[in-house]
Amino acid sequence: MNKGLHRQAWYRQVWPWVLILIPFTAVLFGIFMITVATNYPDDLVVDDYYKDGMAINRSLEMDNRADEMGIVAHLELVGADRIGFIIEGASDSAVVLNIRHVTDRSQDKKVLLLPDENNLYVSRPDENATYQMAMGSKGVWYLDLEGVDSHWRLKARIETPVTALTMSAP
Repeated sequence: MNKGLHRQAWYRQVWPWVLILIPFTAVLFGIFMITVATNYPDDLVVDDYYKDGMAINRSLEMDNRADEMGIVAHLELVGADRIGFIIEGASDSAVVLNIRHVTDRSQDKKVLLLPDENNLYVSRPDENATYQMAMGSKGVWYLDLEGVDSHWRLKARIETPVTALTMSAP
C-alpha cells in the first residue's frame, strides 16, 4: 500500500461534475427554448395562404388604380400638431393613413384624414402622433395612403424626421 496516495470521494473531484454539467445544461437550454417558442410565436407563419394571396391581389389592384387615376400626394405640415396631404387626382370623402414601424408593431398607427379645402386631407388635432412621427426622432416607417371611396393606395418607405414627401404610384 502506498501511504502518500489517498483517494478522494467521487463528489470531491472535478471531472464527474463536468460530465454531469454537460447534459444538465442541455436540458435547461431545451426548457428555455420551449418556453420562448410557446410565449413568442412566429407572426410570419399564416394558416390560410389562399386568403392572404387574395389580399395581395386586392392590394395590387389598389396600386394599379392609383396609377390609372394619376394620384400624387404631397406631405403638408399643418400648424404645430397636425399633418396632412395634398392629394392630386382624388376626390374621396376620407383617406386612411397607415403608419407602420419597421420593427415594432406596437408603434403602428392608423389615422383618418378628412378633406379640408383644395384637396388637403388633414388629421384631427388630437391625433398628433402623426406629426411626432414626421418630425420626431430618427426611425424607419412604411406609409400607406388609402382612398376610402375610390379604393386606391399609395405606398412609401420613409426615414424620419421628414419635412417633405411626395408619394406616387409605382
